[in-house]
Amino acid sequence: MIEFGANLGMPHTRSIDNGLFELRVKSKEGIARAFYCTKVGKRIIVLHVFVKKTQKTPPKELKIAHKRMLEVLHDDT
Repeated sequence: MIEFGANLGMPHTRSIDNGLFELRVKSKEGIARAFYCTKVGKRIIVLHVFVKKTQKTPPKELKIAHKRMLEVLHDDT
């Protein structure tokens, strides 16, 4: 991400909506997802990470990421 930016494209990243992105990580231990956003003049901000156990992303995990993204984007510091 340092070299290519926040949107690496599939299969590494996927845009969820309205500036929320998903980093897709797979290893022999399992599959993990990290939600992140960017802020102008700031770095990439990781909002939430979880281990994926089902095919679909649980709505609870998306809700956490959306809530945190709104907090980050509305913080002027």
